[in-house]
Amino acid sequence: MGKLAGIWLFGIDGGENMRLRIGTRKSKLAMVQTHLVREAILGCFPDVEIELVPISTKGDRHLEQSLTSFGGKGVFTRELEEALLRGDIDMAVHSAKDMPMEFPEGLSLGAVLPRETPGDVLVTTSGISARELPAGSVIGTSSLRRELQIRRMNPQVRIRLLRGNVLTRLDKLRQGNYDGILLAAAGLKRLGITEQDGIFLEYLDTRRFIPAPGQGIMGVEIRQGELSDIMTAIHSPEDAAMLAAERRYLTVLGGSCNAPCGAYCRREGQRLTMSVMFARDGLHSVFQEESVELAEFLEKDEKCKNGLTACEKKSADQTAMMMNCGKKLAERLAGKVRLRPVSLVGAGPGDAGLFTRKGLECVRQAEVIVYDNLISGSILNEAPLEAELIYAGKRSHHHHLTQDEINQLLVEKAMLGKYVVRLKGGDPFIFGRGGEEALALKAQGIPFEIVPGISSSYSVPAYGGIPVTQRGMASSFHVITGHEDAGKTEDVLDYAALAKAEGTLIFLMGLKNLERIAGLLLAHGKPGETPAAVIQQGTTAGQKKAVSTLEHIVEEAKKHRIETPAITIVGDVVRLEDKLDWFGKGLLAGKRILITGSRYMAREMEKALSPYGADTVTVSLIESRVMWTKGLQDELDSIKDYQWAVFTSSNGVDLFFELLKEKEIDLRCLMGLKFAVIGRKTADALKRHGFFCDFVPSGFSGADLAREWIPTLDKGQRALLLRAQDGSLVLTEKLSEAGVAFADVPVYETWVDERRKEELNRVIRQVDYVTVASSSAVRALCGMMEDRENIKARVISIGPSTTKAAQQMGLSVHRTAAEYTAEGIAAAILADVL
Repeated sequence: MGKLAGIWLFGIDGGENMRLRIGTRKSKLAMVQTHLVREAILGCFPDVEIELVPISTKGDRHLEQSLTSFGGKGVFTRELEEALLRGDIDMAVHSAKDMPMEFPEGLSLGAVLPRETPGDVLVTTSGISARELPAGSVIGTSSLRRELQIRRMNPQVRIRLLRGNVLTRLDKLRQGNYDGILLAAAGLKRLGITEQDGIFLEYLDTRRFIPAPGQGIMGVEIRQGELSDIMTAIHSPEDAAMLAAERRYLTVLGGSCNAPCGAYCRREGQRLTMSVMFARDGLHSVFQEESVELAEFLEKDEKCKNGLTACEKKSADQTAMMMNCGKKLAERLAGKVRLRPVSLVGAGPGDAGLFTRKGLECVRQAEVIVYDNLISGSILNEAPLEAELIYAGKRSHHHHLTQDEINQLLVEKAMLGKYVVRLKGGDPFIFGRGGEEALALKAQGIPFEIVPGISSSYSVPAYGGIPVTQRGMASSFHVITGHEDAGKTEDVLDYAALAKAEGTLIFLMGLKNLERIAGLLLAHGKPGETPAAVIQQGTTAGQKKAVSTLEHIVEEAKKHRIETPAITIVGDVVRLEDKLDWFGKGLLAGKRILITGSRYMAREMEKALSPYGADTVTVSLIESRVMWTKGLQDELDSIKDYQWAVFTSSNGVDLFFELLKEKEIDLRCLMGLKFAVIGRKTADALKRHGFFCDFVPSGFSGADLAREWIPTLDKGQRALLLRAQDGSLVLTEKLSEAGVAFADVPVYETWVDERRKEELNRVIRQVDYVTVASSSAVRALCGMMEDRENIKARVISIGPSTTKAAQQMGLSVHRTAAEYTAEGIAAAILADVL
């Protein structure tokens, strides 16, 4: 008998006949696989007595559900591992593709057995190939990985859930429930199933139909430190290296990786090749394949800085080399498949209303946004709360990051598998260096897309009443950078050609060089009486323009104190600016107003202020997050004990019903309740969800509700307050004083968005008014604001409670709204202006 380390632990009566207990699932395939392990052990240690211990797992018991609905990896192994830890069995046999990424403490992978055929098979009763199956053919599988790949081969097949062991699945196929089913080739071969009467097998190409990581491999799990001689004897080092590479691929993608993925690593002579697939969103698959020469890998590994490599220390150990090579190959491929295209997005000229729909979609899905100085804060307000916001600067001679640093940043973030959006003023390919950034991404193999934006070259003139083309005046327009270095000895631009060109000349970013531009045009024959205009901060409340002739435009721009950013227009079309002047006609035209409230409140504020022509810049410093607590669960379970539900804000209403939907709580549980709310906006929000309010006070505060509502309550009535976590104490104190039973349950909490700090301190110096709509917004504003003494913007408060909080924080409030709503704030600003 061979030598067995520690085998005496499992002996019977201390005799020579040793006994091992091998745990296995109960299916026929699992039993067959465990018999293969038994035969491998007996081939090396013939005197060992082996007992197979069948164990039922969770994955075997829930055959009516897809695996992802009740657990991922581990549903076929957990019970076996528990038996191992209890000592009921000495080893457990698993299909390697079912093994969890991390083994429980005290357990480890002892051996990997030689791989069977790794691919997948389409089994049919018709013999029709996957690509030729008629439209509507029903294919059975429980694997999303298989589903996506069979649809890739034949997009018109229909997928139906198929669970059960291999023989059960084949029976369902023969019964006509399916036109074809997808199974692992290894399972069919181990069960001895080949093409029989009425059964046809199509072995799918593993380069195009990627198997699951570990498919076709059996792993033996043991208690750490035990049975080492047995494990060494049955272990296949090369297959272990392939499995390690495939599992490394999974690890890099995020552990058990619930998203569909496939990986197949194999040795082809002196090359190691790996084919992979990944569908991050569960819908769209990405495929990659890469090979590496093992000798080339070893050569590179020998050059590592720490001198001797593992391969040099164990020159005869080809397995160690393959293990390292496979893992590095897996890491590279995982990096490639998780790459998402970087979106280079044009944000337009400044007015957030000119942002494109496609650009807005990108921002709303972004994980990282790298943005420039001229981007409207209202656009960033659409970004997900978890998105990383990075300010890149990019204004003439005031760059927060250099262009090389921006390029590197985009590459680094994209390499992490993040969806990166690069937000640039105007259009990324019109003097926006979008081409440079795209080339930097291309050089690193990172995909990208270009989302054009509305260019300031024609939109700013339009906002200034200047059409860039006009019949009889200009049949073309020329867009030119005005940002040339004034110290250059030679002109890159051909001013002689520009001076003679028909049409309108538009110089972007040229205010600093305006005198030089005008002088060169005049020097090359452009008539001095040619109309010219310079427009500052076009499409925003800061828009100013200076209009004159080419020979006098420099003096006129200085007279009007035109500053950057500005564009220059030269041509006859400028004559129309006074007749076509349309922008900035509202009562609040030219006023820039910073909105600091939550996104919900910001939308209400924008609706209230926009009709008056105000330029609103939204930088939401706070946000509301839904809270699901045991307290709320308990109160909803006993909702019938309450007669009243109270909402203090429209935001709270929406979040409460959002929570009910998320938790799949039937709205009929609210039958019989009466509703009391603060403010008509809150009543309107309730109405949107199909409920009509029973009580709305005449005022807009908790004190108003308490004063008017509490006296109407009948004795013994109970109220459920559904509001923010740190709500005002006024209402609860009055309820307590009146002896009314109530529960104060937080539905949402206020979160301070520290990401907006840089933007806030940059924008607040450029606005006329700052609005605060809650005590939380005041605290966030004061906590983030720097250099408060030098900020000239006037603060407008939504109501007395907010004003009081501001005063306590040392923030001077210029006006307090009489009506505690967005419309009330708009009215307060109008009163200040008129």
